[in-house]
Amino acid sequence: MNFSFIIAFRYLFSKKKNNVINWITWISVSVVAIVAGALVIILSAMNGLSSSVKNLYSNFDPAIKIETIKGVRFNPDSLPIKKIENLNGVLGISYALEETALLKYGDNQEVATVKGVTNYFSKITNIQNAIIEGHYGPFVGGPNESVLGINIAYKLGVNTDSNIPLRMYIPNINGHSGGPSDLFQSVSSYPRGIFDINSDFNSKYIIVSIDQARNLIAVPHAINSIEVGIDSLYSVDKVKNKIQGLIGEEYSVKTRFEQNEFLFKSINAEKWITLLILSLVIILAIFNVMGSLTMLVIDKKKDIFVLKSMGANQRQVKLIFWLEGFLIAILGSLIGLTLGLGLLGLQIQFCFFGYGTANGFDCFPVEPHLFDLIIILLVINGIGCLASLIPIRRIK
Repeated sequence: MNFSFIIAFRYLFSKKKNNVINWITWISVSVVAIVAGALVIILSAMNGLSSSVKNLYSNFDPAIKIETIKGVRFNPDSLPIKKIENLNGVLGISYALEETALLKYGDNQEVATVKGVTNYFSKITNIQNAIIEGHYGPFVGGPNESVLGINIAYKLGVNTDSNIPLRMYIPNINGHSGGPSDLFQSVSSYPRGIFDINSDFNSKYIIVSIDQARNLIAVPHAINSIEVGIDSLYSVDKVKNKIQGLIGEEYSVKTRFEQNEFLFKSINAEKWITLLILSLVIILAIFNVMGSLTMLVIDKKKDIFVLKSMGANQRQVKLIFWLEGFLIAILGSLIGLTLGLGLLGLQIQFCFFGYGTANGFDCFPVEPHLFDLIIILLVINGIGCLASLIPIRRIK
């Protein structure tokens, strides 16, 4: 093995009789390096996108959400709330009450989902990080203050420094006995903050105190969900299973991933589909390696004869050229990984690529993962080693 490796190493770096073979060999190394570097950059960009989406959703969605399976609302008094709060890893809980309502601000109107929350909502989510104007209203400035998505705020023409009230209307489910004013239940709120999370949340939600929501909907005790904050040191899935064991099968307990399962699975699937497509590109790149080895075998016919006359057997000779293909693949992949990681480091440090947000300009996120680097090395060198078996069959 040592003998074969030394000869293969010398063949790779020594000058060949035919300059074309030199060029083809290093072109093969370069092509493998480019593909490896591209894989590192693309997969790291996909990782960064996935983390960015998770961070965005953590601004609004809790780590765990408890909902009833039967119906839409339930009374939390029917659940062992104290036991849930005392579980290891649970930071706290917030009740949530939601209803679709008509919003009226000045002469402008818009339909949105009113979400009433308790004061713990800002502690179990990162909603305050998403505030781009004003402040997080409920429980900060006053119980009648609210925050709303930037798209809703734009359509209504909201001014967070104004004292113009925002009226929220829902149909009166108890019927009416008088004039048109009895057709709707309504409450007033003062918008004191605007958040920017994503287009879905920005166009859908206004957040108020749960007392405001209960006054609007006229349900003194019922809620839509219990939202649970989890310490990052604890496993969300383990805490979820403990909560499910406490409350039984009449309630669903979902993690943040499960609340947005389709989105996160789509991002993960795109990542591995990208790897599969680029693996096909790797196969094309390996054809260069095969061509280089084939020409090398032809060029080294005299050397093969000399090696055999010195006692080298057929297996040792074939191993030399197989190792040559392996060295081309491993050298190209290591150069590619180094260049790819270098470019990612520059992006992280100097932010060459980014995108505009309501807050200004954000860097495009990139996250290289060790697992991805190992997969890239295994895929490139695995394909390279298998492909190298084909040219050495010419050796007789």
